[in-house]
Amino acid sequence: MNYNINSGGLVCEADGNLLLADLRHYSGTRLLTATSEEKAHLDGMFWFMNRAGDDIYYSDQLQGNRLYRMNLSTQSVERIQDRPCYGLALSGDWLYYKSEIDHKLYRCLLNGRNESRVTDEPVECFVVEGEQVYYATQQGIRSCDVTGKDREQLSESVAMHMIKIGDTLIFADSKNQYQLTALHLETGEARTYADVSPNSLNSDGRYVYCANRNNDSSVYRVDLDTGNKIRICGERADHIHILGNIIYFSSGFEWYKMSLNGGQAEKVITF
Repeated sequence: MNYNINSGGLVCEADGNLLLADLRHYSGTRLLTATSEEKAHLDGMFWFMNRAGDDIYYSDQLQGNRLYRMNLSTQSVERIQDRPCYGLALSGDWLYYKSEIDHKLYRCLLNGRNESRVTDEPVECFVVEGEQVYYATQQGIRSCDVTGKDREQLSESVAMHMIKIGDTLIFADSKNQYQLTALHLETGEARTYADVSPNSLNSDGRYVYCANRNNDSSVYRVDLDTGNKIRICGERADHIHILGNIIYFSSGFEWYKMSLNGGQAEKVITF
């Protein structure tokens, strides 16, 4: 489960080390090591960071959004795919991504080989789980297998920031004032949560956390079962990431962190 990709994949943890993309100056990415106060500067502007062992896969915004791999131990960097990509997500031995050229969904192996197109139409956002892909288009939410076969229309909603929890797709519905919506896949029933319109969305597997545009993009926690909504942080937030029991988010182009239970947000680093 890595819902951080939906928020840009701008924060990544690896063996206690923390990688943070510089949103203020767009100068690159900082590596905060677990063993010292040292803050290493990495030249690439890492978006959609995915970790696989000692490797980080990412779209480098300073290199035309091309797909790269960096080894954390050696900090060696290799371009593995020349296609400009967006929304990079790792699942098994495959990387899935939207093309910045035609906005359709593609996949390739971790070495960049065997690239193939998964969808015939442009995709807004997507979720890969096992052998199934769920994706949103301007014509609605659809599903297919990972090769693009067995396509099925699931809903006419136009989803943004889509994630999947159990048998439910969670998203902001752009056809309904971006309201938080839960689509139950088995029944096809959709439930909306009034007064919550996410512009960033994440989950710890139990609750949904979002920056609520209906309340100055402050951070809310939503219980999908009961419908209870609690504002847990009054700061204006974007790019909400969850690592363990900590929320990381950007505010004023700086990175902050706080407990999942709420409280005072603390600045992580000043760029």
